[in-house]
Amino acid sequence: MWNLIDATKIIANNDLELFVKEIFVLEDGDDPKSSQLTFYADGYPGIVYLQSEKGFLLPRKKELTAFFLYGQMIAPYELSIRVPYLMIVFQLYPFAAKLLFDVDTQKLNDDCADLSSVKGIAIENPLETLATPLSISQKTEIIAKFLSELAREKGMQEYRKIQGAIQIIEDHKGLIAVNELAKRLNTTERTLRRKFNHYVGIPPKKFAKIIQFQTSLDQISTGDFLKLTDVVYENGYADQSHFIRNIKKFTGKNPLQLKRLQ
Repeated sequence: MWNLIDATKIIANNDLELFVKEIFVLEDGDDPKSSQLTFYADGYPGIVYLQSEKGFLLPRKKELTAFFLYGQMIAPYELSIRVPYLMIVFQLYPFAAKLLFDVDTQKLNDDCADLSSVKGIAIENPLETLATPLSISQKTEIIAKFLSELAREKGMQEYRKIQGAIQIIEDHKGLIAVNELAKRLNTTERTLRRKFNHYVGIPPKKFAKIIQFQTSLDQISTGDFLKLTDVVYENGYADQSHFIRNIKKFTGKNPLQLKRLQ
């Protein structure tokens, strides 16, 4: 079961507004079996605490650890997880993976990295504490405190500029040209691309395309349209064929197939 918890208080109390976008909890306590969870590109990396006998990232067939960081997931992917399981997911803003863990964000695209031994200068890794019998809310607070303490050890000014660019792209639902974005931020396109590649792992144009795709996917998922062309033009696509190509690029399915899955 996938739940979006009310994380506003947790994020605010730990000064994580700059780094954490949302917190999700996924859990399944039914009879032992393997559960397949499908995900598509959304533009955001994240941190996962996984409590399960075994889990894999597909199609990489990479075994998941109990505490890991995932990067920009551009291609469709699945998590194959042994039931029963509990997952606590901290969805990060795109630059936060670089800030908090100093990872090569481009190498982390479509992949994940083990966090079970990561710690700060004066900060212990929380995994041992997370493995003890605690409530979901207590585990969530422990992860939030860990991230907050890591953030305090880092500088923030450069990341606030990147967050400003990300916010503009989100506000425009991905429909803003890179030259216009650079102009608003009083910088050059080259500098903007370099900073995005370094901190986010992908160029600003690709990030904008992912946000445009996610906006379209949300509209398809909710059925908030009368005909497909409404989704096409409301989300800035030149025509229906361009829209279908873009959807298939990120999901491997056409819009009608996605609609039937909802």
